[in-house]
Amino acid sequence: MTNRAATTLVFSVALNGYQWRYSHCIKSHKQYAKKMNYQYVVVSRPIFTSLGVECCWLKLLLLKAALEAGYSKVLFVDADALIQPTCPPVEQLIKEGKFLYMAHGYSGEINSGIMLMQRSQAALNWINEVLASICTPVAESEGIGWGENGHVAHFAKAWDGFQLISPKWNNTYAKEMNDYIRHFNFGPLKNSWSDKVIHKVIFKVSKILLKCDLNDMDQQEKKLQVVQHKLPKLFNRVVRLYPEFSK
Repeated sequence: MTNRAATTLVFSVALNGYQWRYSHCIKSHKQYAKKMNYQYVVVSRPIFTSLGVECCWLKLLLLKAALEAGYSKVLFVDADALIQPTCPPVEQLIKEGKFLYMAHGYSGEINSGIMLMQRSQAALNWINEVLASICTPVAESEGIGWGENGHVAHFAKAWDGFQLISPKWNNTYAKEMNDYIRHFNFGPLKNSWSDKVIHKVIFKVSKILLKCDLNDMDQQEKKLQVVQHKLPKLFNRVVRLYPEFSK
């Protein structure tokens, strides 16, 4: 049920099997949102998408939709990120004149697996700028090869509305860290054999669906054109399924 009294939304996108593999992480999102009196939604339908791993671009359209729907703050959390019981409220991060908050990942680049956005016209303009540049490869995608992270990092670094935050909010590399959110992405914390097998399969299927090599920078523009073409249809379908993103 949508809690329209909540001014903060926490959401995750868990498609293509992530909704089952990371159900324990998703449970922690729900518990955190309930504790803080935030609205929470996990986008787990449609179960599979023809975008494969590139469905992660959906988070940007949903961030924008949630802000336009009236939420004052929106926290996106990757499905493979565990929110600790000690995680403080997101209000602790807010600074005047800053509207986007992210931390560095293990690679040293900004990691978009945890994104907090505060509603403002500047924030909406920033998202629109990123979305308008989907088909333009950026240097920050080098070594990543897939997803929106390179674009988000590229445009965030050039925007004075961006605030870098402590890795405690998105710990991708340190087992011993007293973190708030532990993110089992493609860094040192993702080391189980099952994760390696699952993600190898997902990437092979994505390569077939998108008809290009995700890690080949020479094919990035071609891949991004496919993403731009398919993304609106997926977004429209998700919005019909989840009223949290509607005005």
